Order: sequence, then C-alpha cells, then structure tokens
Amino acid sequence: MSTPEQEDIKRTFHGSCHCKFITYTVAIPQSRLDNPRAGRCNCTICLKQGYTGIRLPRSDFHLISLSSFSECKDYRMNPEHNVHKYFCGTCGIHVAAEGSFEWKGETIEFFQFNVVTLEQPQEGLDLSQWKMCYTDGRHNKFENIRDDAPWPGGVL
Repeated sequence: MSTPEQEDIKRTFHGSCHCKFITYTVAIPQSRLDNPRAGRCNCTICLKQGYTGIRLPRSDFHLISLSSFSECKDYRMNPEHNVHKYFCGTCGIHVAAEGSFEWKGETIEFFQFNVVTLEQPQEGLDLSQWKMCYTDGRHNKFENIRDDAPWPGGVL
C-alpha cells in the first residue's frame, strides 16, 4: 500500500509494438502499480483488437522511435467521434488511443495506452498481477464498470 508521499511517485517503463517501429516510455504512478488494473471494453473495436487499456495523462506517455503519432497508422472507427486508435503499419499492433467524445452532455478528453504493449519482464512490472475491469462500451454505457466478469459480448 502506498503512502500519500508515494502516490505522486511515478515509475517509468518501456513499451513497443511487436516489430519495434513504435517504441515509448510511460510513467505510471506508484499508486496505480500498488493496485494494478486495466480496462477491457466489449465494444466491437476493442474486442477485435484485444485492447486492454489504462488511462493516463498524455504527458506521461513519450514516443521514443517516432516524433509524433502522425507517423503511425490512425484508425478512426466513426468519423462522428474524435477518437484516434494509433497502430503500427507493419505489425498491426495498436499502441494507444486518444481523442474526445460527447457523453452525458459533456466533452470527455482522454488518452490511454494498450498495457499489453509494455515490455515484459521489467523490474517492478508484472502484467500477470494486473486485474481487469470491464466496461459496457458496446451499449455506450461506459459508467457500467464491473470487476467480476466481462459484459455480454466481451472477453476475459
């Protein structure tokens, strides 16, 4: 369990797509590492990608091999939404997503990265210890979060 002083401490880890065209570092707060959780969504794009994300401030994620995400492939599943899913054009691995969307009358800005693109093993990071939480994105009910099992149409 972290103390209040530790909550602001961030640990830096390395990640990449499979072929290493996209490499990055990400700073994860110790408080998130003490109770590691990542999210799985049952919407069709996250399901088909096998995307397992955690949201962090964009400033905690730094591309190493590229100068910007404009050098990646960018999939926008719905032109009405400002959501960009960045992936490698060579190996096809989705690394991150960012953008904004309207929800309950508000514009929500977000950045998340695909936690399974973190290199393993790394000291202080064992993805086998991470727990999943599940959202019902298929029905745009992102407030519906549960820890015990995926929503219908989702996967463990």
